[in-house]
Amino acid sequence: MSYSFRLSDASLTESVQRIARSQIQTAIAEIDDAALGPVTTVHQLRKRCKKLRGLVRLVRPGFNAYDIENAAFRDLSRSLADLRDAGALIETVGTLEERFGEVIGAPFFAAVRETLAAASPPAEDEAVTARLAGARDAFSAALIRTEDWKVKGKAPRVLGRGVKQTYKRAVTALHEAEEAGTPVEFHEFRKRVKYHWYQMRMLKHVWPKMIHARIVEARHLATALGEQHDLAIFRLTVLPLVAGADAKVGEVLGGLIEAEEKRLAPLCLQHGHRLFAEAPGEFGDSIAAYWSTWREMAQD
Repeated sequence: MSYSFRLSDASLTESVQRIARSQIQTAIAEIDDAALGPVTTVHQLRKRCKKLRGLVRLVRPGFNAYDIENAAFRDLSRSLADLRDAGALIETVGTLEERFGEVIGAPFFAAVRETLAAASPPAEDEAVTARLAGARDAFSAALIRTEDWKVKGKAPRVLGRGVKQTYKRAVTALHEAEEAGTPVEFHEFRKRVKYHWYQMRMLKHVWPKMIHARIVEARHLATALGEQHDLAIFRLTVLPLVAGADAKVGEVLGGLIEAEEKRLAPLCLQHGHRLFAEAPGEFGDSIAAYWSTWREMAQD
């Protein structure tokens, strides 16, 4: 409930401040929770940054501090990226094993893990602790800044235009991914899908049944695109190491990666065309109308 607009909010500014503070306070609590462990903590913090960027992008047409805040959360997320990527590589081995383990066998994937572990030792605890302390300071500073956040303009117009901008960029990224088909374009499409997903989650109460379907579809698409991105990183960073240690294992691993990429790419494009079938302007106008109707019905 905290990452969504409420009828009880007196204004759009109040909604945005409440949602932002909830995400930031949760991020600080996650840093302070030693039980989570560094891998989970970093994953959660990067997710908080993305959700906050989704928020400020949604109200960008009426939010003068957009450039500053978007850059702040972008840079904060990037400062933790290498810690997250290390964990993602291990997860990708697990994903491949789930798909092909019965055919290839567990010893094959154990060998891949050993090669990865030997080439990528975990970061020193002190370095991770210092990085998380810096992130905590950044989130704390952002929490203070939210007191001065203001969103100007009528809510339906601001939200309709904000949704349209994000949606339009997703459509452009979809077409570019379909045309070029490289990991770079698919990664860009993934980012736009996630922003749209977060924005729909914030707007879920304006028409629950309709928007819930979009949330589910966007989540599935973002997950598939995330797997595809992790495979691309895995191909670039891990495959050469494995092939260098054992050419035969590297050859088989490369084939598994290619098979997964060929499965995921058309699936992502199909789901993308379904999710973004409507024209951006029409979709933005619809969201504005849903918002107005939601507020009016609450007053009856």
